Amino acid sequence: MKNKLIIMYLLGVMTLGISACGDKNATDEVQDTQISTEAETSTEAQSAAVPETMAQDTGSSILDAERVSDREDYVGLEDLDIDEYVTLNDYKNMKVTAYKPETTDEDIEQYINSEMLTGYITDRKVENGDVVNIDYEGKKDGVAFDGGTASGYDLEIGSGSFIEGFEEGLIGVMPGETVDLDLAFPEGYREETLAGQPVVFTVTVNGIAESMEYADATDADLARFGLSYETKDALWKAAKAEVEKNAEEVFETSKTSAILNQVLSESTIKSVPEYLVEEQMQGYEIYMESMSQMYYGMNFEQYLEQVEQKTLADFEAEIRPDCETMVKQYLISEALARAEQLEITDELIREYAQQDIEGYDGYTIDSYLEEVGYTTYRMFVLQEKLVERLNEIITVEPTSEQ
Repeated sequence: MKNKLIIMYLLGVMTLGISACGDKNATDEVQDTQISTEAETSTEAQSAAVPETMAQDTGSSILDAERVSDREDYVGLEDLDIDEYVTLNDYKNMKVTAYKPETTDEDIEQYINSEMLTGYITDRKVENGDVVNIDYEGKKDGVAFDGGTASGYDLEIGSGSFIEGFEEGLIGVMPGETVDLDLAFPEGYREETLAGQPVVFTVTVNGIAESMEYADATDADLARFGLSYETKDALWKAAKAEVEKNAEEVFETSKTSAILNQVLSESTIKSVPEYLVEEQMQGYEIYMESMSQMYYGMNFEQYLEQVEQKTLADFEAEIRPDCETMVKQYLISEALARAEQLEITDELIREYAQQDIEGYDGYTIDSYLEEVGYTTYRMFVLQEKLVERLNEIITVEPTSEQ
């Protein structure tokens, strides 16, 4: 399943649009599987624990089962008599407070120290214990091998992360210099084609990571770090603006959460349609089915049995409370949207879907909505529009108390 589909599914099932978002270079990930001496990744380890005899059978009763939304008696959220299920609170007259961090001198200095006074220096040789930024390419018999190349990689000298001799060979090298390291992979290395084999790594040291404290820094240090601020006062002003911006962003997120949580807590759910709970459970199981096939080569029920040591019935019992809560949130969202006369048309939903599938081959709007689930995706669009409206009509007072 495409990453975009996974993201959209999670957005659709989260509590009324409240969300959060490390970044690792793809070449770094490849490097980890080839020249690092650390253990294999957890996904690889888990996959290795799955019996090979099971990896061949990906038949699935979950994907083959009839969708709840295809039942003849299915009624979508948009067609429900919502007053039978929800009584909204007096949301327009709510008194709402939301957290907004204070911008103190201590916060500004901490931000400078952690985010702005870190960089790479180039005016001394590499020493043991340094963290160096490097580019490298590994070759065996003059030919680059898979996973042996990376750019902009941060390596702590002396950590033992790379094969013997690699880190030691960089001690005494000046940033900007390139060296060839004649090394050999250890016998018994997990990649058999490289085990015990001589290789040459061509390594360029780009810089040595260094940080300093604002209280101790001088204007000359700012220039040495390559910062664009000529004085500490200019640096402070820039940091203050950034911290204030971050505080405002936290407040905007907190506003949405505070409004929605208060509406949820003060509104009344009269009843919950069971088939909508079943639909949410089915949607999550279909998602897990795709992930099980992708990472384990087996269907979800087999994954549960072999890896989690539980049955599908056990899993459904675990997720049912959350799915029921989710449907309650959907019902309140639907009631709010109708009270505010927000029209979530099929055309609008398809416009959103079209934006999501741009750049992803093999998906049409219809297949995308089918895979994510129309009800889930419609609610995602509805909540996007609803959050915009509620923030317009409800006044929220900032507070420094969380």
